[in-house]
Amino acid sequence: MSSSVIGAMEHSVPGESGGFWIVDESAVPVGEDDLGVVTGATPYHHAVLWPGTPSARVGVEVWSGPPQEGARPYGDPFNCPSGAVALYTGGERVGGVLSLDGPGVYWCLTSNGMQMSGGDPVTYRPREDDPYLVRLWRVPGQLAPGEPLFRCAEPRQVVDGGLRVSHGEFWLSARGRDLPGEMPAPQGDRLHAAEGVIAVPTMVQDTRVAVAVSWWDAEPPAGAGVALGSCTVRAEGDAVRCWSVEGPGVALPTPGPGTIAARVWRRIEPGDDFRYERYDVRLWAVTE
Repeated sequence: MSSSVIGAMEHSVPGESGGFWIVDESAVPVGEDDLGVVTGATPYHHAVLWPGTPSARVGVEVWSGPPQEGARPYGDPFNCPSGAVALYTGGERVGGVLSLDGPGVYWCLTSNGMQMSGGDPVTYRPREDDPYLVRLWRVPGQLAPGEPLFRCAEPRQVVDGGLRVSHGEFWLSARGRDLPGEMPAPQGDRLHAAEGVIAVPTMVQDTRVAVAVSWWDAEPPAGAGVALGSCTVRAEGDAVRCWSVEGPGVALPTPGPGTIAARVWRRIEPGDDFRYERYDVRLWAVTE
């Protein structure tokens, strides 16, 4: 199904402001010194103006799905719990508010005048009311607030933790304490296992995620969220440990050497100790 624009607004931004913010309508006004721009799950998106921009004309569009020309988002998603956004610059609101496609987490793609005109970044010179376009669309597969992790049955054991990930992946290792010389990579948005390690794809390339790893006595029921597939690995030690490029994370004790099956779901739900992604990892033993 093709997507379309379901709402839009447009306002001017002075060049001396250096940038603008798309802010959740219920959020506290922000400024350049607010560290939440980088470190927290604060509900706003920051865009920097092209150097030397006299003024900018900022258009904000809400789409029913990904833009038709196949544009891809970048950076972190944008959380809008109120279901409406406003444009801010210099700590002041510009204009009114724009209703979104309901409360939730949105991808945000900003294009500047150079990109929209197909210009050369070396020779491009911004003009008065240089155009900027911000497009927002809902991240698919979001859960309702308060959706429980386990609904029908409970695992024997579960451990929770957080990981800082980059390059859009983290790993689950059943190898004990050593790792292979080359870690496996996810296959698109699906799990991939090799040499006792499972590669798990993340939605955002560089972010902080939450992980819940659980052990089940038999094949577990399905979790909620986006299913990332299943796979099996040979366990050499007595634990399965999460790893990212920054090092090890939480570990779940397992019965010992043997074959372990894994299924993983991505839960899209803003949290206090992670940004928007929580991973439900369910493990159980299988006979060879």
